[in-house]
Amino acid sequence: MLQRDTEHYDAILVGGRLAGATTAVLLAQRGARVLVLERDRVNRPTLSTHLFFPDTLAVLRDIGALDAVLAVPAPRLQWIRFPYVAAPIPEQAGHAFALCIRREVLDPLVLARAAEHPLITVREEAQVTGLLWDDGRVCGVRYRLRRSRAEHEARGRIVIGADGRASFVAKAVKAATYDAVPPLYAWYYTYCADVPIDSPPSAFAVSGEFPALAARYAAAFLFPADHGLTLVGFGVDHTAFPRMRRNARRWFWEGLRCWPEIWDRVGLARQETPIYGTGELPNFFRTAAGPGWALVGDAGCHKDPHSVQGIGDAMRSARLLAHALDRWWSGEWSEAEALAWYQQARDADLRPMYDFTTFRLQQAVGEDVWEAYSQLTWQDAVLAQQRVAAMTHAVDPATVYSPAAVRAAVEAAGILQSHASSFS
Repeated sequence: MLQRDTEHYDAILVGGRLAGATTAVLLAQRGARVLVLERDRVNRPTLSTHLFFPDTLAVLRDIGALDAVLAVPAPRLQWIRFPYVAAPIPEQAGHAFALCIRREVLDPLVLARAAEHPLITVREEAQVTGLLWDDGRVCGVRYRLRRSRAEHEARGRIVIGADGRASFVAKAVKAATYDAVPPLYAWYYTYCADVPIDSPPSAFAVSGEFPALAARYAAAFLFPADHGLTLVGFGVDHTAFPRMRRNARRWFWEGLRCWPEIWDRVGLARQETPIYGTGELPNFFRTAAGPGWALVGDAGCHKDPHSVQGIGDAMRSARLLAHALDRWWSGEWSEAEALAWYQQARDADLRPMYDFTTFRLQQAVGEDVWEAYSQLTWQDAVLAQQRVAAMTHAVDPATVYSPAAVRAAVEAAGILQSHASSFS
């Protein structure tokens, strides 16, 4: 049953979690009327690393949600201690720490900021059932509220897919996928109470092998989180995923036992949530926009979470898209110019860390150069700091994670020459 009245907006967001709610607020701040349609309720858990950096705090400040987020009781994580780098988190926009907050806590805060804006209409438990088209361009959506049989229509100047890696909008517009890389790992996590944390607080991870699952690579991580909880995770290379998934709980806890520095902290901890996880983690870019539509967040680019980029990527892309649409609606750019700019700017922002995460960068420079670069990271505190600064987007990641930058660092240190001479 189709409800006759058609709603009209400047932008329709399909998805109301971080990417969608943030985009909505940034557009409304520029005078746009916005509809946000979220198929679930955002106070439920969703798969995520849950860790975010000062670049995200800067966007939260822009949308007026920073105070609410900083009021959540969560440790200020001052260090990254990962298998490939250890260094403090650099200052950006007045903050020099990361936060780990459960998405069922974080997402409602951001969506509430959207809902209180007079130009934004938020509807949770609203399932989009189709797109509206007019002469080859998207012009709106059909949707149904969960507790109603009535189907509604909403029209807008643009429909934005902020609906995750399995995006309905991306499929409906047949957004092209490029630079795809098959899944790399399977990751599982839970939240535990009473886990000792570092001083100063840090995001901590270790890696190695896990012969019990014939995993060539396995890793465990501890991210101190909100309300006295700690995000406890374990993952294996994707070849071991079929075996891991058959008894995820068993392998999760057996995997954590492989590292005394992990197990000493979590062995007596109290598990507070179920174990969540998956190995269905494809890596891809999708075309960012087209006539009457755009994609933001995981809908437009998704990558393995081991480099903890997802939340920051979504928030920065939201800011880029809002800028582009504002230029279009103000008459400064045409629609085609605005969407082309967004495509280019988004890819330039995401590309360096995408290539690092998916090992495209390592393949581009070659195994010897990358091994030398990894060795140099542990010898040179400045390089380690630069790598963490790139991870947190305190500096342009392209200045650190590009083939030219990697080769230049290795050549300047003379590591390859020293390595070669030791065998001459």
